[in-house]
Amino acid sequence: MKKSWLAGLMATALTVSMLAGCSSGASTTKETKDTAASTETTAESKSETTAAADDSDTILIGVSASITGSAPTNGLRTQQGAQLAVDEINAAGGVLGKQLELYVADDGGTQDTGINATNLIASQNVVAQVGPNLSGLALAVEGIVSEAGYPMLVGATSPKLVTTINNEWLFRIRASDSIQAQLAAVYATENLGCKKIGLFTNSNDYGSGARTVAEEYLTEKGIDFVTEQHNTGDTDMTSQVLKLKDAGVDCVIVWTDDAETALAARQFYDLGLDVPVIGSTSISTPQVNELCQPEWLDNWYSVTDFTTSNPSEEVQKFVESFKAAYNEEPELYATTYYGSIYIVADAIERAGSTDPAAIRDALAETDGLVGPLATYTADDIREMVHGGTICKMVDGKAEFLEYILVEE
Repeated sequence: MKKSWLAGLMATALTVSMLAGCSSGASTTKETKDTAASTETTAESKSETTAAADDSDTILIGVSASITGSAPTNGLRTQQGAQLAVDEINAAGGVLGKQLELYVADDGGTQDTGINATNLIASQNVVAQVGPNLSGLALAVEGIVSEAGYPMLVGATSPKLVTTINNEWLFRIRASDSIQAQLAAVYATENLGCKKIGLFTNSNDYGSGARTVAEEYLTEKGIDFVTEQHNTGDTDMTSQVLKLKDAGVDCVIVWTDDAETALAARQFYDLGLDVPVIGSTSISTPQVNELCQPEWLDNWYSVTDFTTSNPSEEVQKFVESFKAAYNEEPELYATTYYGSIYIVADAIERAGSTDPAAIRDALAETDGLVGPLATYTADDIREMVHGGTICKMVDGKAEFLEYILVEE
């Protein structure tokens, strides 16, 4: 199925929300910050949850978002994107004659809090969960979701999510780092013509997964590279930056989280490591751009999923809709979880049921669903996005260059 009822609904809903200026949708959101509770799901409680979901006048979807912690803006945008999609879908008549509702739990950006957040979500009558977005959190909670028996859609990009586990309830709605990190290496060597690559990555799951992918590609192509790592929360990268500079690298691939990306940009500039830099999606997001001086980002590129400078009609409609609702431009987190709600709604409609197992099966058959982040098609390992966007940083902002679809 290349398109669904949702293609028309999305276009109509975007128009409605731009004209109406959607509110934050508090009336359709259940939110909790009490992450101390937990739940133990049994086969009997799964059956009760399914029956309750079928009988309810609303369809409840869980959201795991980092509302507190080191990156609260990411959690806010996650919640806003998901809520905007709910508002649009409900304004257009809902799904199966029912209204959508969100249950939001704060995962705090840490594993312990993330586990508690997912336990909270699992204790509700949710039909699906979207988030968490961090790879470490997704790896920590996927077993809870499998035991609870409902689908989880995540923007976490670590290759480990599919290479080390096989969870039929887990779906990825952004391009894996196995795609994006390879695109970075390809662009550095083929498009920029670089001959000695520096890899500067976080030691966490996110950075390590990308580093492995890039190293394998560069080794296969016989291209020289130097690897340096840092840790989450580091406040000084001088030693690693100087090692890369002294090694004579002519390009650096940086793969790390938001705060560390901004620090790397400043220290590369201050220490005179003046070579092309290809960053992960972090560098193209407004929340990281705001931490940087524009001159720090001269000659930086980004492999990302989303930029508002993409001229496509789907992207520009969504940008206007989000601005009308929140008086802000959307970024990656908002776009990812806006799309996640439409993906779930599409699966519910095609399944003709709110039974989580039926929704899971429908998600696995998603084919050609168009959204502002990507055109979603599930493969046999439940990956839904199969390409990436290359941007160049111009005056501190991401300028769209091209979208590259990776052939499987």
